[in-house]
Amino acid sequence: MKMKFAIIPFIFIAMTLFIALAVVNTINSTTFAQKSEGAHFIAELSGKSTVGTNLSTNATGNAIFTVTEDGNEMSYTVNTMRINHVTDVVLVFSTGGHASKVALLRLGSQHGATGLINGLLVRGIITSSNLVGPLKGKYISDLVKDMLDGNIYLRVSTIKLPLEIIGKITPAE
Repeated sequence: MKMKFAIIPFIFIAMTLFIALAVVNTINSTTFAQKSEGAHFIAELSGKSTVGTNLSTNATGNAIFTVTEDGNEMSYTVNTMRINHVTDVVLVFSTGGHASKVALLRLGSQHGATGLINGLLVRGIITSSNLVGPLKGKYISDLVKDMLDGNIYLRVSTIKLPLEIIGKITPAE
């Protein structure tokens, strides 16, 4: 009979630890979500990328991403110079090996190819319903985490080059 009562403190300790871990996880998730609200990110676009590609192009560009105050949307603006016949503008997830699309900002199949662009290429809003691939069914906060981890790139494709310019998205200073 003493054995049964000796187990009770261990069960109590285990339950207390479980509850404490759940509280810490909730606090960390809430803190991360609060940090991502209003966050700004940038990308410098060129044919010389951080993913080991050096393309023969004079095209360049930049992009700005801003998480809305409620954390449910991300606005973006992509500007380019000396680029022609743009088809797709996509966010891709890559850790160096394989790249997966996570958000489609402009699709040539829907809009056709552009003419020469020297300025605004595309602007809009990303919501969780726009996320595809490994982020499908997830939230803007998941996209922000991947941006903070350095795993999200902006890729601009043209008729001539499927990967004309690219840039890693990083937190704005």
